Amino acid sequence: MSTLKAPEELTLQDLLALTEAEEGEGEHGEETHEEEEVPNPVLPTGNEIIWAAVFFFALWVLMRYVLLPPIQRTRAERAAKIAAARDASDQASTDRSAVQAEYDAALADARQRAAEVIDGARAEAETYRQQVVGSAQADVDAQREAAMNELAEAKAAAVGSLRSDVTAVAVGAASSVLGRDIDPSSQAAVVGRFLDS
Repeated sequence: MSTLKAPEELTLQDLLALTEAEEGEGEHGEETHEEEEVPNPVLPTGNEIIWAAVFFFALWVLMRYVLLPPIQRTRAERAAKIAAARDASDQASTDRSAVQAEYDAALADARQRAAEVIDGARAEAETYRQQVVGSAQADVDAQREAAMNELAEAKAAAVGSLRSDVTAVAVGAASSVLGRDIDPSSQAAVVGRFLDS
């Protein structure tokens, strides 16, 4: 047999040689011992199961009471902030709708008042126009009446002046034609009848 080496110093050839030596001893029957059952490297042993359970329970306690509460608290705070923001948004939307409705109502009221003011101003303007037109018409009628009176007076004065002038001219012409003096006052009635016709 070869000399014993530390496990770190074993090479692949040494391991193969040891394996062949063990198989050879078992086949030839030089050593008689019972076959040892080889443990399954995948299945844990009882000791490993206990340690795994202890560490699992310790990890569960650590997660449950130390690590998860801050995460859950943060999630709850975040959900509360989201709900508060959503409520604030809904409230702002409701407030905006109320303000919009108030604005629309105030605008409609202002438009109605403006229309009433415009209608009132139009009515006042129409009344004023009618007063001004009526006053102007009255002034025009008064001026026309005065002008007609002045014209009638002027006509009467002109006719009166014309009558005396025509009477003087007619009496003068008749005196010339007849060759004698005619009294103008006696002939004024004849000339007046002629002018009136």
